[in-house]
Amino acid sequence: MRHVVLRQVHGVRESAAIRHAMRMLHAAPTAAKFLALLLLLLNAGSWPFVWHLRVLRCVVQMQLSFRLLRLRHIFAGKERRRLASRDWYEARLPIGVHPFHKTWKYSWRVGFHDSDFLLHMSNSSYAQVLDRVRMQLALTTFPTFLRCGGFAPLAAMHYHFIREIPMLSRYEVRASVGSWDEKWLYIVFRFVLPNSARGASLDAPSPSTPAAQQTGEALGNAEPDAVAEALLACAAKEQEPDGAEVYAVVVNRFCYKLGRITVPPAVVLAANGFYAAPDTTRTAGSPPYPPHWPAVRALNASIPAFRKFFTGGWRDVPAGERWWEDAFAACEAERRERLAPFVGEQDVGDDRSGGKVSNAGLVGGMERVRRLVF
Repeated sequence: MRHVVLRQVHGVRESAAIRHAMRMLHAAPTAAKFLALLLLLLNAGSWPFVWHLRVLRCVVQMQLSFRLLRLRHIFAGKERRRLASRDWYEARLPIGVHPFHKTWKYSWRVGFHDSDFLLHMSNSSYAQVLDRVRMQLALTTFPTFLRCGGFAPLAAMHYHFIREIPMLSRYEVRASVGSWDEKWLYIVFRFVLPNSARGASLDAPSPSTPAAQQTGEALGNAEPDAVAEALLACAAKEQEPDGAEVYAVVVNRFCYKLGRITVPPAVVLAANGFYAAPDTTRTAGSPPYPPHWPAVRALNASIPAFRKFFTGGWRDVPAGERWWEDAFAACEAERRERLAPFVGEQDVGDDRSGGKVSNAGLVGGMERVRRLVF
């Protein structure tokens, strides 16, 4: 009986608290209510599950596009459905693209929830933006590896903040392949103010504070003061080849994993269509199919066979028939040269499969990374 009375007392107290809160809400000024609602809407990007929706939206869009393709060919013959699926899939692959001559661009705007109290993009927001960019880049650059159950875990990050990005302004994230060795793939992301947006702000914002660098882990054996000095020296004159102002440069280091097995980047890149033609130029147009593409098509006809190839079958291919080595033979010297800023001159090997990395990463400083031609 006593417990029943206590529960009734607690119920009365809770209902009284709710009634009191409702009275306070009704008594609050209308302006305060609208202000609270406005703040809630302006910070919609920080609501629960919004991050998941933003990151996974491109995956859902691709799945819906493929389901729609299957629906359109539901009454077609088996061979026609197979060819339609193959054409749809290959249209989304970087077939014939030179890995060092391609830049992927993504446009964003600094939202209210992305900004700090100085009305600039918060440093923590860069990582959130890169989560979305990396997902889209993965679907663009190695969808074949994803189909086989592979993934590319992020091993290290290095940030170089040059200029602040004002709140509500538009910017671009430009992603480029820095280099790779037998294990690691280095991707360089640049946050820039594109030329189309410079008309509204001809005077590019100068660094209000010294250029800052942050690392996701201890990267390399370079002296921190020396690296910072190099960053400060080039911070005021950072520009892209097309004249776009650079806000920040971020280096990410990845490795390709299928289960617990590490797959060499050259194998994954060539299997997704990347190819360094001997006479590659930076002209526009659809690149031709690379010479190794028939071998990739044969493997792609069976996902289990392709998975077996990624998990170690590539080691059984004779030395003269390793098409992924032939795919990048024309840029091998360039690959080794571009690898030096990330691992150091002493760790860039002369073998075709890449140099041995004895240290943790970025030893050349971000200035050398910025000198790479993308």
